[in-house]
Amino acid sequence: MQSTKSGEAFKSGSSPILKASTKSFIINPRKILFYSVFIMVFLLSGIFTLGNFFPYRMGLISLLVFPFVFVYGVKRSHINIAYLALFFVIVISAIYNGSSLLDFFLFSRILIFSFLIYYLVSSYLNQENIVKVVRLCVLIALIQLPIILFQQFIYSYLPDSIMNQISRIDFDFGTFNFKGDSSMAFFLTLIVIFLLFDNKRNHIIKFRWPIVIWLTLTVLIANAEIMKLIIGIIWIIFILGNLSKKTIIYAISAVTLVLVILGVFGVFNQIWADFSRSLKSNSSINLASAEKYLTGNYARGSGIAYLMDQDFLWVGDGPSKYYNVLDRTRLRGNTGHLFTFYSEIGFLGLLISFFIFFLIAFPVNRFKVKFNFVNLLMLFTLLLISFTTEIMNDISIVMIFSIMTLSSLIPVRRTFPEEITKSIPV
Repeated sequence: MQSTKSGEAFKSGSSPILKASTKSFIINPRKILFYSVFIMVFLLSGIFTLGNFFPYRMGLISLLVFPFVFVYGVKRSHINIAYLALFFVIVISAIYNGSSLLDFFLFSRILIFSFLIYYLVSSYLNQENIVKVVRLCVLIALIQLPIILFQQFIYSYLPDSIMNQISRIDFDFGTFNFKGDSSMAFFLTLIVIFLLFDNKRNHIIKFRWPIVIWLTLTVLIANAEIMKLIIGIIWIIFILGNLSKKTIIYAISAVTLVLVILGVFGVFNQIWADFSRSLKSNSSINLASAEKYLTGNYARGSGIAYLMDQDFLWVGDGPSKYYNVLDRTRLRGNTGHLFTFYSEIGFLGLLISFFIFFLIAFPVNRFKVKFNFVNLLMLFTLLLISFTTEIMNDISIVMIFSIMTLSSLIPVRRTFPEEITKSIPV
């Protein structure tokens, strides 16, 4: 009787073994594309740039998603509507300022790149695969520190062609894009936020405290000054929000350990000197620094003062007005998303761009916004680095932000009074 049932199951294709083996051979195009883009963005971008194997720009990787948009289509959503609104603001700015068609298309690439990456992440990630992806992100975060130290060590041995492009202090981007130390530090900080604050879901990562200490140390060593300030703010929020004896002991121990390690290796004074110099330089407001900003150099403090002294820009001075993406020349020191969007497509464009990231962090369903504190901290971090980083033009930032804000898909751990708390290994 059993053999007969087995034969029937085999004929009908309902055998569990057959189902499992068949499922393992099913090709998932979205999965292949997601991990291909994921690996290129977070692990291979620096190698592609330094190796000079072919003309490489990270944003172009997002174009691999284009065929999937045509095949699967785009559903109507609040985020897609916001992207469409931003596109119309760019059109209005271009018409109002008499911008060329080339300048319009070159600026529009920012929307295309960021939308395609968001589309890829949101269409692939779900409750079944989010845990695996977050764990992979943690592993990538953990390898950045040794790679940074190795990059600093080999800098003196690099060919002149590379040393002429980047200074020693900027040669610490890990596995991220060339000169992408701020993107890497942002990546690490989002992982730290998840591990510190999302107690309902961070159970998927074992050895949480050692990892948090390691990643904090990495951010402090990297040359991303604003991220050092942000990681400090994150730790202060954590300590103030968890004023228990156990938490205070853990937090103070972690901070002390980080400071001791930095002191033992003799890098604390250098980190503090670099941070102080950067803070002083960026907050400087004088005629000389204003001149630097207007000639395309870094001078964020004077840049803010200059823009505030000018007429209010609703639609900006025109897309690609102050930055030529083809030869990478700047007419102003717009080295952050806030400066670029406000000066080129105005307050309306800047506001909508921030609203897009808000919608990514807090999906709207039937006019109800799903708030959570972890995503709020991630959005807060993103808005702060918009002063120094092109957050919408850098697809590594868009991708990790889209991934980590979806960590709410991770099943909430259910605990019972008699249960011994254990973590699931990475």
